[in-house]
Amino acid sequence: MNNNTTKNINNITLLGGSFNPIHLGHIAMAVCAHEEFGLDNIVFMPNKTTYYKENTVFAPDEDRLAMIKLAIKDYPYMSVSDMEISRGGVTRTIDTVRELKAEDSERDIYFILGGDSLEWVDKWVDADELLVSVTFLAAVRGETDRERSLEIIERIMDEHPGADIRLLDMEEMPISSSEIRRRVVAGEDISNLVPAAVEEYINRKNLYIM
Repeated sequence: MNNNTTKNINNITLLGGSFNPIHLGHIAMAVCAHEEFGLDNIVFMPNKTTYYKENTVFAPDEDRLAMIKLAIKDYPYMSVSDMEISRGGVTRTIDTVRELKAEDSERDIYFILGGDSLEWVDKWVDADELLVSVTFLAAVRGETDRERSLEIIERIMDEHPGADIRLLDMEEMPISSSEIRRRVVAGEDISNLVPAAVEEYINRKNLYIM
């Protein structure tokens, strides 16, 4: 991104997922995008729970939204949207992108995704349209991950002229929401995986305990 050009105040950077719960790895991705690309409107966009497998233990939508708000409260360039939750049903990234473009066709949309998702982004619903509508920022951790990601990016951009995928270099941070949920159930410490306010919220609301 050229930071010398005039920026549309409606430009938006999306970070989607279940956030079940949000953790320090999610925050690190947003901070990295802000610092590396100067992006100052990063929006966490939690999915509706119907998108996921039935055997996944989910915190209610309102609790996932509340945890995100607690996690990002000290970052003025981060916010949260319930757009996909409010839409209901199975919602796809392209649906959100179309809605955001309908609001402002001139806005630039960026989308932060993990390196594992990069493997499949060209298989997402209406990928041809999506790849030319959004600038993807793929988080990579370490040189091996970087080399593999560069190969995937080169292939996708060759197959989809007009696609724009860039690397987001991050420190290694092996955290997963599923591991956090497992630890909660087992009564193990999660203080090094989630913001303190999120840990307190999980404990107070007895989330993930069946």
